[in-house]
Parts: sequence; C-alpha cells; structure tokens
Amino acid sequence: MEPLTVLRPLDAHAPYDVGPYRLLAGLGSGGMGTVHLALPPGGGPADLVALKTVRADLELEGDFRLRFRREAQAARAVRSPYVSALVAADPDAQRPWLATEYVVGPALDEAVARAGALPVPVVRKLGVALARGLAAVHGARLVHRDLKPANVVLGAHGPRLIDFGIAQAYDATALTATGIMVGSPGFMSPEHVAGDRSVTAASDVFCLGAVLCFAATGQGPFQDSELAAVVHRIAQGKADLSLLPDELAEVVGACLHRDPARRPTTGELIRALDPAAGAPRPGASPPPPTGPFGWPDGVRTVIGEYELAVGRALIAPPPPSAPPTPAPPPSAPPETAPAAPGPRRSRRLRWALGIGAGLLTAALAAVLVPPLLPGAGDTGNGAGASPGAGAATGAAPGSASPRNTAPTEPDPAQPAAPVVTSAMTDFGPGARDRNRLPEGWSPWSSSFEDAGEPLECALGGKALVCRLHDEDRRLLWLEARDASDGSALWRYPAKGAETGNASVGGLDLDGRYAYVSAADGEGFAVLSLDDGKQVAELPGRSGYLPTRARVHEGQVFTSYVETDGEGSSTRVLLRAHTLRDGDREQQWEREIAGVFPQSLDIVGDRVWVDGPTGSHALDRRTGKSLAEVPDHCRLPARGARHALCPDGVREAATLKEVSGARVGSPSAVSADGLALHRGEGLREGSPYLEAVDLRTGRAKWWTPWTPGDPVLVAGETVLTLKGSGARLLALDTGKETRSQSYNGWPRGRTDTAERPTTVMLSGGALFATFADGTVLSVYAP
Repeated sequence: MEPLTVLRPLDAHAPYDVGPYRLLAGLGSGGMGTVHLALPPGGGPADLVALKTVRADLELEGDFRLRFRREAQAARAVRSPYVSALVAADPDAQRPWLATEYVVGPALDEAVARAGALPVPVVRKLGVALARGLAAVHGARLVHRDLKPANVVLGAHGPRLIDFGIAQAYDATALTATGIMVGSPGFMSPEHVAGDRSVTAASDVFCLGAVLCFAATGQGPFQDSELAAVVHRIAQGKADLSLLPDELAEVVGACLHRDPARRPTTGELIRALDPAAGAPRPGASPPPPTGPFGWPDGVRTVIGEYELAVGRALIAPPPPSAPPTPAPPPSAPPETAPAAPGPRRSRRLRWALGIGAGLLTAALAAVLVPPLLPGAGDTGNGAGASPGAGAATGAAPGSASPRNTAPTEPDPAQPAAPVVTSAMTDFGPGARDRNRLPEGWSPWSSSFEDAGEPLECALGGKALVCRLHDEDRRLLWLEARDASDGSALWRYPAKGAETGNASVGGLDLDGRYAYVSAADGEGFAVLSLDDGKQVAELPGRSGYLPTRARVHEGQVFTSYVETDGEGSSTRVLLRAHTLRDGDREQQWEREIAGVFPQSLDIVGDRVWVDGPTGSHALDRRTGKSLAEVPDHCRLPARGARHALCPDGVREAATLKEVSGARVGSPSAVSADGLALHRGEGLREGSPYLEAVDLRTGRAKWWTPWTPGDPVLVAGETVLTLKGSGARLLALDTGKETRSQSYNGWPRGRTDTAERPTTVMLSGGALFATFADGTVLSVYAP
C-alpha cells in the first residue's frame, strides 16, 4: 500500500482558527475553497470536524449568502448515522464557512485504490447504508447532487455520505444559467449532463449506482480517457457493466436507467440489495450501526492508519501562523518539525498514543483548551508574571470588586482538599472552602523549567504536578511544585534523561503518590509526591504500551494499548490493583477490542471505556461488564455521571437512556447534569454560554461568553475566566454574583491577558498554567 498522505500540515497561509474552531491539519482543497481538520473548544476526538472555508478571492454574488444560509438550515434537519451531519455554519462571516462531522477513515476512491475492489456482500451492505443516508437527505428536501466515491467515507462503523446539500449553495452560481454541468464526470446522471434544473432524488440514485459499480470493480460504468466520451455515454445511458459481478448487475443497472422515472426509489433499492431489510419509513431515523461494519482486512488497515494520523495531528506543533508563545525577549518561535517516527511500530504508537496518554480524549488541556488567544475585558494592569517562586500576583481579598468578601482563616481541623485534576470541570461544593487551602498558602507565581508548556495537571496534598513538553514537543516530563508557594519540588525523569520515545503520561494522584506511565519501561511508575522518587512499579505486558492511570477509593486502574493493533481492532488491556499498606496487588485484568485506552475513567463504582466499537461500564471490583452499548458514547468530563451518545444522553454507570439532549462538546458539566456549552448561533450579536439540563434537554439560561474561555463548576456556582478577570455565576440561574480581576496575569505580544492552558479550583484558590510555562495560584472570587 502507498503511504498515507491525507492529513497535510498547515502551511504559513492557513488561518490559525476559523470561527470557534482550531485548525489541526489540511484535508484538501477544491475550486470553491479548502477543507481542514478542526476541533472546537473543549472538544475531544468525537468532536472533530471537517471545516470548509470559501476561497478568499471568490466574488460571491449578492444572494450567495442567503442561499448558503437556507441550505445550511435545511441540512441541519438531516439525522442519519450514514450521513456526516452539519455541525455549524456561518454564512455571514467574511469568508463563509461550515463544519461537518469528521469521519476517521478513507474515502471510497482511496480505499479501493489501496485495498482493491470490495467483495459483493460488502458492496451490498455499502449500498444499503448509502441508500439509507440518501433517504434521510431526501427527507430533508435536499438533493446531494455530487455523489461520487470521494464523497463516501469509510469509517470503522460503516460508510458516511459527506458534502450533502451544501453543494447546492457552493455551486449556486453555476445554476444561474441553463446548460451548465454541476457534478463530477463519470458519476453524474443524464440530468446533470444536460444541465437540467430538475436534478432530483432519482439523480442521486443514478449516481449511487455508479458508485456501487466502482466499489465492486474499481472503475466507474462510464470510464473513458476522453471527457467528451464520458459525457456522451452518460447522456445516452451506455453504461459498461461487463466487469460487474452477476449478483449486482440487475440492481446497479436499474439505478443507471436513463429515464429517472424508471429508477428504483431508495426504499426499493434497499430491499433489492438486502431483502431482509425494511425500507426507511418517512420521517423515521434509520437504524444505527450495531458494531464494526465488516470491511475487508485491507480497508481496516487503511482506517487504522487514519486513526494514527489523526492522533498525530492532535499533538502536532502549532502551525507557523499561530500566535507566538510569549517569552522575553519577544521573538517568533522557530519553525520546527515534529520528531520523526521511529523505525518500529511501537515507536510510532508511543508518539501517536503513548506519549500523550490522553491524546484522543477530553482530558488533555493541550487539545481541549485552544492555544492562547488575546483576551478581552482585561482589567489587570500588571506586567508579566515574575518567574521567581513566591511572587504575590493574585488580588488580595478585598482588592477585587466591592461584592467580594474576605476569606476566613484556615481551620486546621478541617479535612484536606481532595485530589483534583485539570480533566475535571466540576470541582465539588468544597472547592471554594478556603479552610482547605494548603498550609501556608498565599498567592504566588512561578514558571516551569525550560518554559515547558503544561498539557495536564493534578493537585494532591501540597503538590501541584504537571506534565509538560518542550517547544517542539519532542520531550515530555513531569514537574511538581509546592502548592502553597510555587517552589520547585521535583522533576521526573531527571533533567537530561527525557526521551521523545517515552510515554510519560497517564497522570493521576492519590494524595501521597503520583501514578504515571514509566519513562523507560512497559508499566506505570509510582512516585512519592514529596520528592518524586519511584517507590514502586505496576508492571506492564510485553507488546503493550502504558497509557492511563486512574485512582479511586483504594484501587488504581491502568490501561495499555496493544502495539501491533490496527485501527479499531486495537486491543486494550485493563488492569486493577488494590492499595493496602503500601502494597499494590493486581486484582483483575481484562482485554477489550476497539476502545480508546485514553478513555479509561471511573464513574461511581464502574470502570468506563469507550471507542469506535462501543462503550462499556465494568464492575470496578471484578472487571465484569455491567452495561454496554454499540454506540461510541463519551464522558464530557472526568467522572461525569452522564455520557453523550449519538442518540442523546445516557447514564454513564448503567448506559440507560436519559434524554435526547444534544449539546456537542460542553465546556463544563455539573455533577447533577447541567451542561454548559456554546449556544447555537449568536445572542444579541455575540456568542454565548448556554446551560442545558442533560436530564430533560431543556435550556435553563444563557450568558455572554467568548468561546474557549475556561468554565468551572463548584457546587452551586459557575466560574468563568476572561482575560485577567473572573466571574462567579449562580448555577441555577446564570446570574452574576461576584467578580474579580487580577494583577500580574501573563500577557501576550498584544499586551492582553493570556488564556490559561489548564485551570483547577481547590481550597478557594485558582491554580492556572499558561503556554509560556507560567504557573500561578490566586484567590478565586
């Protein structure tokens, strides 16, 4: 097979972001615009989108935006597991853009070119799925109009139609005159060729027949070296089906009938391809896939390569056009290439999976929180934060807005604050209790060694531990700071001992120890929070890479990814150890195929994992499955009680249906299921934060908000950060109850406050890290 080249690095001319989306890689370009892989703020791998922008040099006619808007509104109504849904669009932007669900996998044309023509049974399943997708598109009063192999993407769970409906808006200028062809030669209907305005659902069926012929033979039914000959053969209905297997000839030939009225409907086509399948009922959603689609081995291999490529894109260095990392003296960072993959597959997986130990999940701030952008509403007037530990930077109690109240003195009798991590969004009702501050705490600012950028952090006891990487993301290490004053405690591995092939990640704490995938080995290192020395090791297994650790009530759970797996067939090893008197005894282990090792989490008394083949809730005492569904659900935050699934919301512990709410990628979720996410469109001309009850799907309140600004929950309050200021809102109403501004907040080149990469709330204090290596702790409002 030829090497994969579908994900292209962003070039110097690519925008850093479009709308609320951060661009990760290039996917392609065409006559009307470019397509990028992109991620929304707070998003995980399930939220990746294919983001299309109209070319800047195009002269858009006056009614283009109106038609674009109408098509986008209509496309939102399409709900089908066989169609890549429209996620967002902005026809009023200077360069109109739209975002659709990104399917991890190759287009049909690439899959056939690399893995060969598909077997007849697979072609039948493909045809049924695409016909169901077309039925949903037609049910929304849309016509695809450009159905071709390049617009059929093969994911692990099945095929998806892309570019539906929107093509009408993109090609609207071509429809202003009769006789203009719109479509792709070789996969157009006679109506397309004639430039007829009456391109209908039957035209899509014709194109589907051509696509199925290609899937089964490797070439279209009208293939010819001369374009004029292709057009003539389509117009005359002269399809070449000589290479088509006999089992498919009749049904494909019916689709390719010259007369639209004599072509089968999508329902008839479904029954012809699979007599046991029922035709889609008008207005009814087609049945979702129930497991892996059953692609041939060659196609599964290509899908696996795509998954690895997407993983690399998520941890790739920022593009050259990205806002420069602030560091005195001001100078643009050098353009460096990512580390080249090692010669063995295990090395590649260390880069794509192990190195991040959170690469494809919502836990990593490097992916979830967009790189720093200029802040707004900054009321601070301090210069950049001092690099020395112990410099007071937070506004002292009473120096904030008049609504603030002074903190109470810490009470030694109060229990210590629980362990918190940057993967959390609800820090609990005690997070603002200043009696739980570390002993001797006062506001402080410091910076990590080598100005490493923090990717994820955890706070336990008196230690603030973060996983960092260097500027070109080749080295990773842990660094611990004293949570009371910011002074350095330890570094793991020792400076100079890091390696770009080490999977230092999977960080979690239990108040006394840090658990992290070993810098040199197949297991997890257990480090003392006092000095960072390794006191124990949880052994791994040959052929597996350590990925994530989770500690919960006397148990530590670990996940490992198989180094020789391909795509959704990758096996994940899960283990549970008990913690008694310093001993760590293995309790159980289990292997599950087709899940993400980074999805490991604990929900109540259940162990959670999810991936393309399904979602699982296991008994944390035995590892036995207690609940599972074939859908790829995900937890919106660490320990969340509700899971977001393709069909709505489910209880994470039981996977029972709760509601049909759809909230995309929430910035925060409260313990009782209030999701705080970016609302659709604008309110009063601006983006806004909307609170939706996941249990009912009802919106409760909204407030103006800049997408990407951190949102935290603590008991009955919501805290939002903007620039160098913070607002406190009532969780039930969204009403502002308190605000505070800070001096000494890190500032960028434009002299505006930077946005944190990670934020935690504990003991009434904020602990925040920034891309330039700054780390600070200040009073929360």
